[in-house]
Amino acid sequence: MNPYQFDLFNAFTENAFGGSPAGIIYDGTELSTEQMQRIAREVGAPATCFVIRVEKQDVHVRFFSTVQEYPMCGHGTLGLMTGLVERGHLEVLLGQTKKVHLHTSASSAVVEVTHRSDSRIEVMLKLAPAVFEPASLTADQFKVFFGVSSQAMDSTLPVEYTASDFSHLVVPLKSLDDIRAVTPDFERIHEFCTQHHIDTVLLFSQQTVHPDSTVHCREFAPRVGTPEVPAAGTTNRALSCYLVRHDLLECSDEKSHTVTSEQGYEMDRPSAVTTRMTLDDKTPADLWVGGVATKVMSGQFFA
Repeated sequence: MNPYQFDLFNAFTENAFGGSPAGIIYDGTELSTEQMQRIAREVGAPATCFVIRVEKQDVHVRFFSTVQEYPMCGHGTLGLMTGLVERGHLEVLLGQTKKVHLHTSASSAVVEVTHRSDSRIEVMLKLAPAVFEPASLTADQFKVFFGVSSQAMDSTLPVEYTASDFSHLVVPLKSLDDIRAVTPDFERIHEFCTQHHIDTVLLFSQQTVHPDSTVHCREFAPRVGTPEVPAAGTTNRALSCYLVRHDLLECSDEKSHTVTSEQGYEMDRPSAVTTRMTLDDKTPADLWVGGVATKVMSGQFFA
């Protein structure tokens, strides 16, 4: 067996016991796709990142869940960039912000990496704004999938579908109590998502635990290997664009807005996902999603 340098980060949290776990393998150049998938399955995190090479400000990687390769990964990017800075593979001096070009097998993105004055690494991933289309979720389906009455759904807002790196079904709920009461049937959600080519189902409420938060959400993604997701960057891109699209943010006279999304609370993994948007005539034109990641494990993975 060969040793591979390995870290485990919890992304979108400043604490050890929150956020979404992401494994980082720093020397993945010689690993085959099959080996990467087996390692990701063994790590068992929602995402494992394999560094292929780092060339100055260009970082080439591959992201895997326990069952498939991801085209992009928000929380994996937070762990990745934090680890690269901490291990000296990427130089970002204290107080400095650098733009890094992230390349996966499917796409490329710009990442802003800031070495804050408190020594934490803040990572913001630039993403294209989400585009929506009508979708439906019947009252019976909602009750079967989530174990609560369809009265929990906010009938004043539409259920909508959006697809980019991942495809999402966005479902608005009335209250924080409603979203807390959800008891998902993962097998039925998996069947529904497979049938309709949906990667994740996102439930959200405008009622929040913390007064400084904008929205509270839960995300279910059994089709891509994570029954419930404690925090997700690419998903919150979709949610933030939905909020703007339906005039749910107080941003009529502002050119920019910040959305703070609570996620993972029902899993006892509280997370905070930040989305910063520049608006052009109330339409997102420049969008960044991110936060910080906390290292909880470091060593070697043998494979």
